[in-house]
Order: sequence, then C-alpha cells, then structure tokens
Amino acid sequence: MEALSPNYQVVGFFAVGAAVMAFLGWRFAAAGAPVFRYFGLGLVCLGAAFVVWAFIVWEHPADLGAWTTLGVVAFLPGLFFFVRAATDSWLPRNQRIAIGIGGAYLLLLFVVRTFILPSDPGFSENGLFYFNAQPLTLLLYIGAFAGALTPAVYAISQAITLRWLARTTLICFNLVIMCGVILLTSYDDELQAYNGYLMGVGLLVLVVLYLRHRPG
Repeated sequence: MEALSPNYQVVGFFAVGAAVMAFLGWRFAAAGAPVFRYFGLGLVCLGAAFVVWAFIVWEHPADLGAWTTLGVVAFLPGLFFFVRAATDSWLPRNQRIAIGIGGAYLLLLFVVRTFILPSDPGFSENGLFYFNAQPLTLLLYIGAFAGALTPAVYAISQAITLRWLARTTLICFNLVIMCGVILLTSYDDELQAYNGYLMGVGLLVLVVLYLRHRPG
C-alpha cells in the first residue's frame, strides 16, 4: 500500500468519538436499570470500534482488510446489546425470539461482508477512510441500524423520567444514527466533512447533558 500521511482531523474525529462513546456508555451502564445497562454496553462496543478506526487512519496498516474486520468485530456485538435494550420491556418469550433473530441477522451480516461480498476498504486522496462495502452489505448495515440502534434509543428515551432530557436524548442520538449511516454509505469527502461536524454536535450535546444528569 502506498505510504500516506495520516489525516489528523479524521484521527481526531474517531479518537474523540471513542472517548465520548466510552463516557456515555459508562454513564448509561452505571444507571442500574437493564435497559440503560445494555444500551451502555452497546455504546462501549461502538467506542471500541472507533478506536480501531482511529488506528487505521493513523497507521494506514498494510493488512487494512483485517483491521477493518476487527473494527466490525467490535461493532456488531454493540448492535446485539442494543437489541437487548430495545426489547427490555417485552415479554420474556418475545424477547428471546427477537434476540435470536437479531443474533442471526448480525451473524449473516458478518458472513456476507467478510466472506461472500468482501468489502474493499481504502483511503481517499484527502486521507478519509472508506469502508467500500458492497451494496447488499450496506443494505444489511442500514437494516441493523434501523432494527437495533433506533429502537434502543427509543427504549431508553421512554425510560428517562425527565421528559425534556428524554426528548433531547432522542433527538441527539437519532442525529448520530443518521450521521453513522452517512459515514458508512457516502464516498464524498466534502459530505463526510460536514457529516463529521454534525455528528460531533450531537455527541457534544449528549456529553453536556450526561455530565450533569444521570439516565433514569
């Protein structure tokens, strides 16, 4: 692979994102209620994936595919925890069925993106990291966001007693989800720059909120 200088702005984006996810994950996981605990564990997994992506942009490793897969290995369990959080108020039998379907779906996603339709990750001329997933894989990723992360955010917002905090949390996390989908699916450097700033705003507001307040 051609040696490229790291884009420090992108490294910073992923590093700060990892720190924010770790902080929010800790705040939610420590709140006690299972819906918050599992949501927090999901955020910690996303933070671990951000750490891997920060390393990739910093080092430009020769085995880029293997490192990208490592990030996915950290990312997918987070979605599984989000399924558990989203179904926290369900009847036990229905919850087990949903968790089983969610686990099978995430396993399918991993098999498709790794073995059947392998991604071809790389960097743009400006040093932005792109996953370059196949269209079917992108569709599966979007389905995972829609079926796991979005319902989990709704579930925790329903469990937060301060209604203004619940609404603001719902808005900010939905903004982060939208930006996450763009991060995975767009290959336009300018759009990704704006997308990074927008995600940063959503994460910053969440940090300010949960520096002052505990979930619940």
